[in-house]
Amino acid sequence: MSNSDSNGRMDRRDFLRTVVGGAAAAGVALPLASCGNASAATKKKVIVLGLDGLDPNIVRMMIEQGRMPNFKKLAEMGSFKKLGTTMPALSPVAWSSFMTGMTPAGHGIVDFLARDPKTYSPHFSIYETRDVKMELPIGDIRLPISGGGAYNLRNGRPFWGYLKDRGIPSVVVKIPTDFPVNEDATRAISGMGTPDVADAYGMFSYFTSDYLEEYPGVTGGRVFYVDEVDGVVGADLIGPADSFHAERDTSEDEYANYAKVPFKVYIDPVNPVARIEIQGQRILLKVGEYSDWAKVNFEMLPMLASVSGIVRFYLKETYPHFKLYATAINIDPEAQAMPVTFPAEYGSDIAREIGPFWTKGLPADTKALDYRIIDDEAYVKQAELILKERLALFDYEWSRFDSGFLFFYVSSTDQDAHMLWRNMDASHPMHKEGDPRYAGYIHWLYEQMDDLLGKVLPALDDNTLLLIASDHGFAQYGRQFHLNTWLREKGYLTIKPKAEKKRLTSTRDIDWSKTIAYGIGFNGLYLNIKGREGEGIIEPGQEKKHIDQIAAGLQEVVDSDTSIRPIHKVYSREEVYQGPLMAEMPELLVGYTPGYRVSSDSAMGSTGKGIIDINPWAWSGDHSMSHVLVPGTLLSNRKVIKSNPNIVDLPVTILDFFGIDKPKQMVGGSIFKA
Repeated sequence: MSNSDSNGRMDRRDFLRTVVGGAAAAGVALPLASCGNASAATKKKVIVLGLDGLDPNIVRMMIEQGRMPNFKKLAEMGSFKKLGTTMPALSPVAWSSFMTGMTPAGHGIVDFLARDPKTYSPHFSIYETRDVKMELPIGDIRLPISGGGAYNLRNGRPFWGYLKDRGIPSVVVKIPTDFPVNEDATRAISGMGTPDVADAYGMFSYFTSDYLEEYPGVTGGRVFYVDEVDGVVGADLIGPADSFHAERDTSEDEYANYAKVPFKVYIDPVNPVARIEIQGQRILLKVGEYSDWAKVNFEMLPMLASVSGIVRFYLKETYPHFKLYATAINIDPEAQAMPVTFPAEYGSDIAREIGPFWTKGLPADTKALDYRIIDDEAYVKQAELILKERLALFDYEWSRFDSGFLFFYVSSTDQDAHMLWRNMDASHPMHKEGDPRYAGYIHWLYEQMDDLLGKVLPALDDNTLLLIASDHGFAQYGRQFHLNTWLREKGYLTIKPKAEKKRLTSTRDIDWSKTIAYGIGFNGLYLNIKGREGEGIIEPGQEKKHIDQIAAGLQEVVDSDTSIRPIHKVYSREEVYQGPLMAEMPELLVGYTPGYRVSSDSAMGSTGKGIIDINPWAWSGDHSMSHVLVPGTLLSNRKVIKSNPNIVDLPVTILDFFGIDKPKQMVGGSIFKA
């Protein structure tokens, strides 16, 4: 056992690292080793503004309208082009290709969701938590405990590792799929994929005294029904799983095996105001107001171990019912339960300058809006807080950047477009006529990106390369396609007889002995291959006839309500990928027509009754369509020579600017060369 003395006793540091299980298993505020790199004597600088989902068509329109003068200036200085992206055009896939210069068959990230081929179960694609079972010696007693750690599932070296080899400093802020945070950078903050302290995907909490409120099937959060007694409400925030007490009886309390922080709310009898008291902090809130960050500590072992988090509250209502929303409990950057900055003290440095900040990979609470826990107004107020915080983080880093590489990522341009597209698009089925609120929010957000660029332009010189890059564009998502239901109706997927009458099936309801193909993820379609899948039936070498039949059938589907073909093109993996992991990739990638996307149920492997219907969610814009129809945006202060630049070209371009040859793993070429 590591860090133990000759009698087998753990020191306190190892004890804390081991005991804290669940989502917080990787450590409790333990500092990481510093980078140790000396800054290179380079005068060259590369700045990449990674503006997720920035759509080239919207950018062009707003430049023409005179609303993005700094983007116009940069385009005239160098180039403005559409940027080819990955298939599928999903953030973890595309940014992984940006980081490594590889296609998904090289880096292995093919979707937000992957599947275990042996069990067919979907799982998160970016990282996994691996449990470690150990025994803790205390005197003559050996207590069984479990801990674990988060492991990034992406293959390939991030290109700034090659900068590190040359002593060139790099700062990488919030790039997706960089959790646990990569230590090749001089400084880094993890991005998309970073969990909260309680759950890998982020779990909001909603407390209501209205027992008639119902949220069936809610995901991404928990709903708690509370009682108001003489103007006082008591409740708990649920934290990480407590592995040390994992055998508690849950019959009375389903969260008995989780760490908790109790709090009370005192409701003003006259005014729409309440006071939250939590761990010695008093927070006064008006209805419709978000709190500042509150620090909370979840006790894992009395006097020995705790997990620190930060949370914001939003007071939704005090009368006639009490309603309080709490964000996901983010990992505290000053006392990191899991590594979200490198070095660890970097988190404290930032917090001293701008205050505590969202560490959860995608901070905006899209699920709470989808399930109408919060409304558009509450979502936008949160979005504005996120953007303000992110821009303050940029100012902090920009003020001390003098050489090397700086990557700065903004998630707002993606998340807010997902949630508010219906507000600006009158043709969207969920658009509300006569309700102009937030119809211009996405365009306002693009103007904020123009202001961000305006901070950088004065610093450009002959030794500086500036790239603005987005991983994909955007389009309407008004109708959903139930891919697995189509496969079921066409005889490619068979449901067990006992499950045939279910409203919604799962992968456990599929009769794999009679199933040829199935969908997992937003664009992937897999064949049930013998020897690869747990219960595969298709002999290796017999795949092509099924691939051709399924692709042709999908491309012939017509939506009877719109007369539109929802499938633009079905791609074979060989058309779009190269790399050593080809056999692990889906056989087919379904490229949807803008306006359509796979349903969330089907992405999880489920089937239902219909094949096409209206998308009922607030999530109304998307990009998991045919990649050629939702390209990203590229602007450069230098003339781009390559006619069709692609996101895999950018790491090669950056390394070439610093005089570093293209690594063998990369498939692209410099955008400044023909």
